[in-house]
Amino acid sequence: MSEALAAVRGTWFVVPTAFAEDGSLDLESQRRVADAAVRWGVDGLTLMGVTSETSALSADERTRALEAIFDTVAGRVPIVVGCSGASIAAATGFVEQAGALGAIAAMVAAPPFLKNADLLPAFFGSVAKKGGLPLVVQDEPAATGVTIPVSVLLKCLEVSGARVVKLEDPPTPPKIARLLAAGPGLQVFGGLGGAWALSELRRGACGTMTGFAFPEILAAVRRAWESGNREHAGRLFDRFLPLIQFESQPVIGLAIRKELLRRRGVIATALTRSIVSGIDSVTSEELYELLGRVGVVASPEPLEVG
Repeated sequence: MSEALAAVRGTWFVVPTAFAEDGSLDLESQRRVADAAVRWGVDGLTLMGVTSETSALSADERTRALEAIFDTVAGRVPIVVGCSGASIAAATGFVEQAGALGAIAAMVAAPPFLKNADLLPAFFGSVAKKGGLPLVVQDEPAATGVTIPVSVLLKCLEVSGARVVKLEDPPTPPKIARLLAAGPGLQVFGGLGGAWALSELRRGACGTMTGFAFPEILAAVRRAWESGNREHAGRLFDRFLPLIQFESQPVIGLAIRKELLRRRGVIATALTRSIVSGIDSVTSEELYELLGRVGVVASPEPLEVG
């Protein structure tokens, strides 16, 4: 495994795509949120993940958003680009683009609604061979409609040469444990908004890769856990869990996440291109009250977590 890929661990932020009030791509906000995430102390950025609303972007929008982020980050942290596609050719094209821009790896999930999971090792192997970048294999059945058994996932890793997994098949902690028991040298990330981050660390996860609007919190939990102060890690996680849980709600979670980032001053609007384009007034008030209860000030400056 390359030295760069060995560094793919820790707290990674999945960057959302920023839109203006008229629904167009907002490149100024795109640059601002990427720069802010670096200043918040994340270990790396993941672009074009589920949070990025990739399926709602045109090819030109995808390219412009990627170029804006790579130019802004300028090598300060490593970047992995989501390159999932409905076919080997589509995924390979995204991987080649990511490599040309300077990504250290490509995150690839199963083709949507594939009925035979046994076809996946050949799929991942072909994408790895043709794309020319190391892969991060994403196990995300909610987005793909494909459930990958641990035995098949291990075969996918073997055939593709991948050693990093983003595992989002709930319940994630026991599946992480099973995967690491069979492949103890793997690097396995949790996701899903960080809602099970502490349990995932307990089962051996190397970190969390998600778009949670306060990655400093997840980083503090992880650092406390890795330093051996498990009680402090648990207390931190318990303190902020209501906020993590509120943001990770099905259907409206992305709208809440973007509203939090808007309140942090790093994107101009909370507009999404999903079915729920924004939050209602009641949810907005709940969010305001929740931030007060957990003692979080929504600021573009790094959040100091005790």
